[in-house]
Amino acid sequence: FFLKNCTMSSMSIQIPSDVLKLLNLVLSNAATKDDPKYHKVNLAGKAGQKLQSSAQAMSVLMEAGWATVGTELVIGERGESLRAVSLRISKEYESINSSSGSGSAPVSSTAGLSLKQQARLKQEQEEKEARMAAQKAKKRKSGPSLKQQARQMQEEEEKKELMEKAKEKEVLKAKIESDKYVRENDPNWSASAAGDKSQGQNQTTFRDKFGEDKGG
Repeated sequence: FFLKNCTMSSMSIQIPSDVLKLLNLVLSNAATKDDPKYHKVNLAGKAGQKLQSSAQAMSVLMEAGWATVGTELVIGERGESLRAVSLRISKEYESINSSSGSGSAPVSSTAGLSLKQQARLKQEQEEKEARMAAQKAKKRKSGPSLKQQARQMQEEEEKKELMEKAKEKEVLKAKIESDKYVRENDPNWSASAAGDKSQGQNQTTFRDKFGEDKGG
């Protein structure tokens, strides 16, 4: 590749500063972040088109392990080559910024860090994310929300109402069975002497109203 046959200073001349800034960001993200979205670049997008505008930038990416797959630029293996090229480009980008006196901040928080420092930074970030996830899980276990509590109360009220209706139904059924027994077994039973079954009242016999002695 072209980069292998040129010095750092000649590379900075060949790659425009805005492309170098983007190249540094793409390489740094791919080397330090596990999210797959940082492992590919859409060649039809703004970033992809800017990278393609510099043949030297594309050579750097190929050296780091990137390859063109369809309409995307995809990192093949995130190995030592990627980390080494990323670190080299980061240093070059910082060197250009320092010499130009622009005072602009590095585009990546890992720019200029050693591999060991980058690994430690990544570990700290993962631990922070794990703590945040644990806090969210603890918050979920702390109890139901007000909306959930209201729904639970409503369900309990509906359940209680159904149980009361079922109990009333059983009482009415028992009364009906009792009345049926009286009709079938009491010779002195008459409809006029009986209670109003439609109102849930027990039907009474002649003996219930007048006693045994006044029976016919």
